[in-house]
Amino acid sequence: MSKSDASSDPFDPLRKLVDDWEKRIDGVANKVMGTDGFSQAMNQSQTLGLRIQQGFQDAMAAHLKNINMPSRGDVLRLAESVQALDQRMARMELMLEDLLRNTGSVGTSVRSGPPRTRKPPSQRTEEPT
Repeated sequence: MSKSDASSDPFDPLRKLVDDWEKRIDGVANKVMGTDGFSQAMNQSQTLGLRIQQGFQDAMAAHLKNINMPSRGDVLRLAESVQALDQRMARMELMLEDLLRNTGSVGTSVRSGPPRTRKPPSQRTEEPT
């Protein structure tokens, strides 16, 4: 690009204006944000925001309790309990598999009650009367 092409750009003054504006805003923002007062104000605003959030959570938990519904904490505790039960069951399944593998008796079961001697109708022999 030659100098005549650059000077004929109609957006050049606007770009310069925006660049100057950004530099001035940046300088002011750096001066303000670099102070201890700004740091303290940000800390206080974050603390206030967290207190408001905690207040909403407490109010929602109380409301849910009043209408006999579980809160988020209740559901999370229940999920942890179910997960612990799942883990225990998985360990028991592994122990049973190891036990069956070591004893070699697969498919044996303990029966209670009298032996079953009655045959199904298809296996009965009909006696003439």
